[in-house]
Amino acid sequence: MAAKKKQTVLSTAIMLVVILTFVWTRYQETNEGQGAELAELTQSEVLSTDSSSQGEAPLTKASLLSSRYQIWEDCMMIDHRGNDGDSFHIQAPHGREEIRIYFVDAPESAARSYRDGNTNHKRISEQGRAMGGLSQDETTKVGMAAKVFVKKLLQDKRFTVVTSGERVYNSHRKYAFVIVDWKGQPHYLHELLVAHGLGRIHTKPVNLPDNTTASKQKQHLRNLETYAKRMRYGAWALMAK
Repeated sequence: MAAKKKQTVLSTAIMLVVILTFVWTRYQETNEGQGAELAELTQSEVLSTDSSSQGEAPLTKASLLSSRYQIWEDCMMIDHRGNDGDSFHIQAPHGREEIRIYFVDAPESAARSYRDGNTNHKRISEQGRAMGGLSQDETTKVGMAAKVFVKKLLQDKRFTVVTSGERVYNSHRKYAFVIVDWKGQPHYLHELLVAHGLGRIHTKPVNLPDNTTASKQKQHLRNLETYAKRMRYGAWALMAK
């Protein structure tokens, strides 16, 4: 009798795990699908912008003049569950790295609760307020859109990473600039995120690789944010509804 009861409990536990796994998978697929729609809309709108009537985003053409940074050419994104809009794993010439881009914070892509009892809900709330007063659901939708946008931009393509090697809060992640090809020109990923309404101006500021000061770059990012608001991209498209 005891053995039969134990087997029943085990079967029930296995069934619960299967159900929870299924529900979580469907949630992730739905959330990523919504993010993909927002990212696809934003990207297609920028690509089809008529510069004569609405104007192009004033992106900085990246150049490497400063000697303070390490330059990793021909990097590639590694598919990893921890990748996000502003932080992801890469294959650099010397090996694997996880980087965190300067200047911009993309929203969390999902609301999470952790084993120690903490959550990321407060951070999501802060991100939502900074991007026009979005709800938690809207904020994570923008976060997923940023994740999808970056994945589409970088996956199976080579890009340049510029870093001083500084670690993020003494973790294994390193702060970095990411330079990508955008419309045939080298541009910074953090500027693209702001111009698409997919990230707030936040986190570590430093001088650019072309020696532009951090304060001047922050002002430029504010101009890009104004552009994204005017064009109603990303988070600002949600605010327009």
